Amino acid sequence: MKNKARTIFLVLLIFVALVTVASAGTETQLTQDERLTQRMAIYGSYVFWTERAGNDVHAYDLTTGNRTDITGNSAGGKINAYGDKVVWTGDSETVYMYDISTGNETLIASERRAPDIFGNYIVYTNNYYYGQDHQNDGIYLYDLNTHNETKIAAVYSFPAIYGNKVVWSPENSSNASDIYLYDISNQQTGKITTTNSSIPESELDIFGNVVVWAESGNVYMHDMASNKTTQVTSNVSAYQPSIYGNWIVYMIGDPYSGGNKDIYMYEIPAARTTRITNSTHAFNPSVYGDKIVYADCRNNPEFCEARDIYLYDLSNTSNNLVANFTGNVSTGTAPLNVSFSDTSTGTPDTWFWGFGDGEISNEQNPAHTYLSAGNYTACLTVSNENSTDSKLATINAK
Repeated sequence: MKNKARTIFLVLLIFVALVTVASAGTETQLTQDERLTQRMAIYGSYVFWTERAGNDVHAYDLTTGNRTDITGNSAGGKINAYGDKVVWTGDSETVYMYDISTGNETLIASERRAPDIFGNYIVYTNNYYYGQDHQNDGIYLYDLNTHNETKIAAVYSFPAIYGNKVVWSPENSSNASDIYLYDISNQQTGKITTTNSSIPESELDIFGNVVVWAESGNVYMHDMASNKTTQVTSNVSAYQPSIYGNWIVYMIGDPYSGGNKDIYMYEIPAARTTRITNSTHAFNPSVYGDKIVYADCRNNPEFCEARDIYLYDLSNTSNNLVANFTGNVSTGTAPLNVSFSDTSTGTPDTWFWGFGDGEISNEQNPAHTYLSAGNYTACLTVSNENSTDSKLATINAK
């Protein structure tokens, strides 16, 4: 009994150590008395969102503070943005795009839904009503330069795109879901991993080689470069993951009920979780660079109709904490011995190193040996009581 109690205590201690309360960023309320905010996206200096009051799309310029109301078509489901462009599912299950730099709204495709955008490509799936057959199911790629639509898969699933990679996760015959990748550059399709359970109308997100998704109330990530799947959360009812760079943001709390909801952030190199909000009314996060946006009905908690937009800025320019380091070598023959030296500014008092091969260190100036050949991403995360910052570098062991 004593050993069991000790084990429980250690588990709780580890959980508390890994989940920190955010003190590194600054929260700003962007809107006032916004009603029934539904989904949002951030890219560059623009924040986009949809709302159910008038079924419209809106934009907020972080540089000027100007707001643009995009009207004319209803909006539902997830919204995604790239550059000055935003895409969404409009009325009659139709994909629309709006270019905020030109003020032009374009109907991209009818009988389509759940679009995502990157560069000159938009991806989406077919419209589907419960009870209809799946004979015409498809994942489609739309080229904004040629205006051509190409069917890249014969399934119904919500796709995501980054660079030349398109991913989606249809349900398989074993009541689980297979995650597939389509490479635009060579037009090749392949299965990259299989989930443990079915994810109806799953909403994946992708950045670089990392895919994130929610499965059975937990967030997972899969690194295509290392072919490794990591469970980010455990038994916490996590939903709506979004990824950019080394940050994964998500909501803990049931999105379909009136229970408590807050935004959390997971730092991939440090494998560290940070709680961003404590209002218990925050949901639908999106991340770009060092900025996180989300909706929060803290000002109308009883009915949750006033859902304002908040920005959490991780840059902390006022604290002047900047992570940096050097290594005595950056390339060489394996086993490769590298001596790392912390050169960070801003008076950090903790150091966390991820060497890219699964090994870590809390020393300020560690030495590490890369046993096998490969390209490794070393990451130093430095912190003090006011701020956190990270720095990446590539080590090439031949």
